[in-house]
Amino acid sequence: MNTVELPRPLEAASTPIEGGALRVLGSGEVAFQAIVDRVRNATQSVEIRAFLWRDDEAGNILGEAVLAAAERGAQVTIHKDKIAAVYEYTGGNKQSFFHKRVDMVRGFQAWFLGAVYRAPGSFKQRPNPLSQRVLAHPNIRVEHQRKRFDHSKVYIVDDRYMALGSMGIGDNHRHEWIDVMVEAEGAKHIARLRERMSGHDEFDPSRGLDFLVHSREAHRKKSCPMVSHRLALIDAATSSLTVEMAYMGDQRFTAALARAVNRGIHVKLVTSDMADVLGNTNRAQCDVLMRLTGAPQNLTIVLLQRMVHSKVVVIDHRYSDIGSANFTPLSHGVYDEINLYADCEPFARALETEIERHVEDCGRIVDQRLTWRKVYSGLERAIMAYQSRRGG
Repeated sequence: MNTVELPRPLEAASTPIEGGALRVLGSGEVAFQAIVDRVRNATQSVEIRAFLWRDDEAGNILGEAVLAAAERGAQVTIHKDKIAAVYEYTGGNKQSFFHKRVDMVRGFQAWFLGAVYRAPGSFKQRPNPLSQRVLAHPNIRVEHQRKRFDHSKVYIVDDRYMALGSMGIGDNHRHEWIDVMVEAEGAKHIARLRERMSGHDEFDPSRGLDFLVHSREAHRKKSCPMVSHRLALIDAATSSLTVEMAYMGDQRFTAALARAVNRGIHVKLVTSDMADVLGNTNRAQCDVLMRLTGAPQNLTIVLLQRMVHSKVVVIDHRYSDIGSANFTPLSHGVYDEINLYADCEPFARALETEIERHVEDCGRIVDQRLTWRKVYSGLERAIMAYQSRRGG
C-alpha cells in the first residue's frame, strides 16, 4: 500500500507544565521512532503496556530496543494482553510477536472476525528467535499468558518519560493508520499515573494534568469512573469541541455531542470513512448525530480515507482528553484504559494542529446523510455486546 507520511508535528517542542513538560509526538513513523529511541536509551527501567504487538518490522524494531535496554541493565516489564492475539491473527501480517500458540478460543474468534470482515486470519504462526530472546532475558519480565482486558498503550522510561495514546505495535500503525501519541515528562506525573491506576485517588481536573483511568482490578465490577468524567468534559464545553475518534457506539457520547451542537458549540468530528471494525456502526452514529441536530453549520463531520485509530477530544482549545479509550461500551467498563487529561492551551492547540493535518491529507466533509449496511452494523453491535458481556 502506497502511503504519504505525514510531516513532523510543528508543535513537537515541549510545552512546560508544572513538574515537567508535555509534547505531541504525532502519528506514524515520527511517533514510533520517538518511542523506540526512548526505550533503546533507557538506563534504569522500561514499562510497556501493549494491547497489540505484531511480529512484523515494527514489532521487531521495538523488540530489539527492549533487548538493548535490558542488556545495559535496565529492568523491563511488559504487560501484553492475550485477548489482542485475536486481532493479531486477523490483521496486518497476521503474526503475533508473543502469542505463537493459537488456542481453540482465540482461533475461533479470529476465524469469526475474519469471516465477518472478509479478512481471513492465519493460524500458522512463524517462530521468532527475537521474541524468544526477549522472553528469556533475565532483566525482562513479560506478562502475556492471561486475559488482562488491558487496552492501554503506555511506555514509561526511567520513571521520567511517559508516552501514551492510541498506537499499537505494528507496521499498519506505523505506516498506514492515523494514531496520535503524546509524551509527558516528569517523575511527578509518572507517580500520579501509578496512583490513579492503583485506585488510591480520584480524578482531579484542578491538577492541570491528570489521568482518566479504568482498572478492572482497582474499580468496582461493571463500573467505569472515567465515563462520567469524559461526559462532563464534553458537557462543559463553552465554544468548541474537536474529536478524532477511531470507534463509536456508546450512545451516551453521541447524545453528548448532539447536546453540544444544539447549544451552539462548534463541533468537529473526525473519523474513518470505513473503519477496519465497527465501520458501519461508526457511520450510523455519525448519521444519528446529524439527525439529532439537523446538521447545522456548527457541526462538521470529516471522514478520512485512511484508518483513524486516534482517541482525542479537545475542549475549548484548552482542555485535552487523549489516550486509548474509544467512544464504545468496550472502552467504558470492560477494558482497562488510560487517558491523559491536560488543562494546557498550547498542548491543546498542538493536538488540533495535528488533527487538521490529517484532515488536509485525506479528509472529506460530510454534506449529506450517511448510508451504512444495517446487517453489518447489527453484526458489529452483536460482537461488541458479546465481548462486553464476557469481559464485564
